[in-house]
Amino acid sequence: MRVGVAGFEPKRLTQVREARGFSKINLGRQVERSPSTITKWENGSHAPDSAALLALSLVLNCPIAWFTKPLHVHTNNPVFFRTMANTAKDLCAASERYMEWLQEASAHLQQDLDFPAVNIPWLDVTDHHQIDDQMIEVMAGQCRKRWGLGLAPLNDLLLVIENAGVICARFEQGSAVMDGYSQWNEREQRPYMILASDKNNYYRSRFDAAHELGHLVLHRFIKRLDSINFKPIEAQAHKFAACFMLPEEAFAVELPANPTLENFVALKQRWGISAQAMIIRAKELNLISDVEHQRLYKQISARGWRKGEPLDDQRVPEAVRLLPRSLRLLLDEGLYSKQSFVSSLAMARHDVEKLFSLPKDELAETQILHLPATLKARDNSSPQSADNNVVSLFTRK
Repeated sequence: MRVGVAGFEPKRLTQVREARGFSKINLGRQVERSPSTITKWENGSHAPDSAALLALSLVLNCPIAWFTKPLHVHTNNPVFFRTMANTAKDLCAASERYMEWLQEASAHLQQDLDFPAVNIPWLDVTDHHQIDDQMIEVMAGQCRKRWGLGLAPLNDLLLVIENAGVICARFEQGSAVMDGYSQWNEREQRPYMILASDKNNYYRSRFDAAHELGHLVLHRFIKRLDSINFKPIEAQAHKFAACFMLPEEAFAVELPANPTLENFVALKQRWGISAQAMIIRAKELNLISDVEHQRLYKQISARGWRKGEPLDDQRVPEAVRLLPRSLRLLLDEGLYSKQSFVSSLAMARHDVEKLFSLPKDELAETQILHLPATLKARDNSSPQSADNNVVSLFTRK
């Protein structure tokens, strides 16, 4: 018979340990237990006592209630990452946990709100070898057609993606090698996307979002993701992003003959895509020759643009809207206080703020200022918020 805290959920310990980047050895040192004890807790053969549970809560910075919270049913589809390097294995594990938590938080919100219906075309293929460049071009065009985007540059890509039913989050990943990741939740039949905010680059973040959209469109039913097929699958998502963001019919017309770097920088501002991504797209469309492509990239290196281009610091990245607005609606309607909502998820407040793409301490309970009774009552009327002019992304149930 297992002894220890009643109701302990082993998977909850694994989730938060990996999300925090602890190995079993390091966590054991912090809570003064052996790695084998951590293993027994996580495989369910043993459960921590109350003192050990408190130590886990303090070290892993999460509420005690987290460890007894019933498990949420998660999808078994692969999470698509931009890296599978050995040095990033721990980071990928942490990211998978945050993807699970994002879906769990979303399901919690959907008890009270109806999110936009999923409206994304996808390929019904189970092997990436079945996908060729022509199919990718066609699927990118289908997305634009279905969403009524025409061939023009996209002013707000994340808004387009969220309106198509994708649940998005954007927060720091703690590493420059992680740009974003995505997953289909087949139980909900809804896609999810998490974007890294570490680089804080408007142009790169838009391409990252388009890349993850490519995975959702092209690779929904691909179940095997390893080092063998990782590179071609990533190349396909990259190809989709370029096709979707820079449709041939429009981009080819705007690019002058024998383009210079200055031409690409000018188009960068209009299309919202980096000069380097446009140069690659131009080469793929045979709008520039191999010689021109090499010349342009030599100039990029000579000018030090490999890691940073002109205009990169001129615009802030696009904002996630659906989840933060959904939460604020529930708070405004009085269904929850900030504290009660965080408690309802049994997550650490900083994790909830991350998942909902909120500023740090946004959900901290603030001190209420009690004014002297002799002051006149204030006029509580206020002008209409600018947000009221924005089309709602969701409806109350």
